Amino acid sequence: MHYLVALICLVLSLAGVEGYGSQSHATRARVNGVDVIYSRTRIVADIADITCVRSASGRCHYRLLACATPGTRAAGASGCDADSVRQFVLASGASRDVAGLPARFMLCVGAGGDGAGAECDTLSAARSPLTGW
Repeated sequence: MHYLVALICLVLSLAGVEGYGSQSHATRARVNGVDVIYSRTRIVADIADITCVRSASGRCHYRLLACATPGTRAAGASGCDADSVRQFVLASGASRDVAGLPARFMLCVGAGGDGAGAECDTLSAARSPLTGW
């Protein structure tokens, strides 16, 4: 029986099926065919591998906000806590592992010198593709 389970896992891995609790996300913006920002994030359990592939400014500015779970959030309250912000900058081509992620979070990335603040301020937690991870 354990050979059958091992064979099924092998076939699934060859088909590109990732394990439980993993998610990949790419953020890419182009202007006139030129990448303004291109960033990739892969999340496994509570660790995110964040890579700044390319940026017009040479740096990707990241902002990570912890978000409340739907049952614990007060009615009418914002979904993410601005006091629980982690901010960092990566050079183009660099990557960073971020461990200890909250159960729900929102990750924003920007290419400009003002960082990713404007993007995070205008997005709601419900619209972020990474909320819930």
